[in-house]
Amino acid sequence: MRNLRLRIEYDGTDFHGFARQQGMRTVQGVLEHTLTATLGEPIEVVGASRTDAGVHARGQVVNFRTSRPIPTERLTTVLNRRLPNDLKVLDAREASERFHARFSAHSRVYRYTLYTGQHPSVWRIRYAWHLPRPLDCAAMQAALEQIRGEHDFRPYSVKLPTERNTVRMLYRGQVRPTRDGVQIELEANGFLRGMVRLIVGDLTQVGSGALPMDALAERLRTRQQATLMAPPQGLCLIRVKYRR
Repeated sequence: MRNLRLRIEYDGTDFHGFARQQGMRTVQGVLEHTLTATLGEPIEVVGASRTDAGVHARGQVVNFRTSRPIPTERLTTVLNRRLPNDLKVLDAREASERFHARFSAHSRVYRYTLYTGQHPSVWRIRYAWHLPRPLDCAAMQAALEQIRGEHDFRPYSVKLPTERNTVRMLYRGQVRPTRDGVQIELEANGFLRGMVRLIVGDLTQVGSGALPMDALAERLRTRQQATLMAPPQGLCLIRVKYRR
């Protein structure tokens, strides 16, 4: 059996997340259906990150096993003809027998986009959170620096059982001003459900002056649950990194 690795992108607006759900349109469901029809055998894919409903991806990675000999270049072409306009394959390649899209990953990179223009934008409403107020990017960056490293991020998660391991390593956090907003990029060895959006929610409070710069570090220390969750449309999985 071959182990094939796909890099895919999707607009998450009309998907109920990545993971397969009965009766719901999901990225995994649509991709598996298309692969099964294309290859003529049942296909199950494994994703590097289980994005939530409304969250986008520019560099999601999946893998699956198949006995079919179709060349990877040909597979990419055929799949992109059959897949809907909001889900496409960027490339396909052979992977080692041991490769697993989720468990082999070293880190994931997510980017959150804030649009701070005064008026809503038709062109940004699907891909950014509209916050029509100035944000102090320096204060937001300082707050992020205080939570870099390995921590128990349970206060920045939702709907997790108490026995679940919630320790994660945040390798990098960057706040960048743009022409009409702010981009926040986070890289970690893994993210808990809701983690990025809850961190972004607190960062916007720091940026507007509603919370002090040490608010995020203090939340981790006191384990007080974060409550302001940024909406999903501003979030995008940019890249999944693997060790060579």
